[in-house]
Amino acid sequence: MELKNQVQSSTGVNVYAIERDLRHLWEQMAETSQAEGQEPVMRVCVLNLMVYTPGEHTAGEVSQVMAEVTTQHPSRIFIILPSKNDASAPALGAWVTALCHLSAGGHKQVCCEQIMITAEEDAIYRLPSLVRPLLVPDLPVVLWWRDVPSFESRLFGELVDISDRVIIDSAMLPNPEEGLAELAALINQRPQWTAFSDLSWSRLTPWRVSVAGFFDVPDWRARLGRLSRVEIECRHDQADRRSIPSEALLIACWLAGRLKWRPRSKPRWNGKHTYQLEFVSENLPITIQIKTTPSTDGSDNGLHALRLIAEGKPSAQFVISRSGDGVYLRTDVELAGTRLAGNVFPLDNRDEAQLISKELEILGRDALYEQALAFFSSILP
Repeated sequence: MELKNQVQSSTGVNVYAIERDLRHLWEQMAETSQAEGQEPVMRVCVLNLMVYTPGEHTAGEVSQVMAEVTTQHPSRIFIILPSKNDASAPALGAWVTALCHLSAGGHKQVCCEQIMITAEEDAIYRLPSLVRPLLVPDLPVVLWWRDVPSFESRLFGELVDISDRVIIDSAMLPNPEEGLAELAALINQRPQWTAFSDLSWSRLTPWRVSVAGFFDVPDWRARLGRLSRVEIECRHDQADRRSIPSEALLIACWLAGRLKWRPRSKPRWNGKHTYQLEFVSENLPITIQIKTTPSTDGSDNGLHALRLIAEGKPSAQFVISRSGDGVYLRTDVELAGTRLAGNVFPLDNRDEAQLISKELEILGRDALYEQALAFFSSILP
């Protein structure tokens, strides 16, 4: 991929100044390409993508992610950087950039626009009114909130109001129990055309596919129909303060909801590191235990094992586990004490750019995700 950045700063930050800079940017690029005999520049945009990311140090990170994302989803990108009040800097600052790469045939440079906006705390409320008229008409608007979700903040609400899709990462929630319940309520209140995506849910895809794969084997379905216990093991930075990772809560509620288990009691802590949910299915009691252990360095956060256990005679266990290096998932089955040959396959560890690109391929609402959230909300005290 060939990437070119051409930067031009806005002298005054308002809609007209930014539109003027965008026009001058494309004129300059066309003149440069023609003068240097380069391939012609093709301006492409299929959606509007707003990225809210705190801290000026994150600007470079997000720009690199966007450079990769736009090879598949060329967009008009708005990177919003909140900053602390600084008397020596303007309350609002902006500059425009072109992200370019060669087309598949290598005959044209495909380019799209990136608008970087910095806003001090006192001026952050002006951001929606600045961004709204700069959106390309008749194209989807996506908000990636690359920060701790702030469901009650005015800025978050106003940006959601102009978005067709909102992408968050519930792994950032300081209290996943409360945060997921708040998100479920927010989704229930939003118009039908506002869709929500969660990068934590996306990371669960190979785990959910593996669980579903057990049910695809006809000889195992009868045993899976009499599950009595589910054990979920995960590692977490905050495991020492009774906090459950959102991934563990989401996969537990997805499983219980899809199998139509009915809650038997409210979730509770059973000791310092075990979170317990109790259900019933056709008069059979079922317990889900989520066990947390402290993370060593943060890189091993997330699910490490999931066991579906059918007690009694004959007993059965269906296990999915992650390798110590986090590169592989392994599935194992034990029937009546006999272990069957397991499968090992690479764990699809997508980075941020790959996760966002995958989310941008989703056109409608994610019904399974919303159902898992609603189910969790319904069983809380």
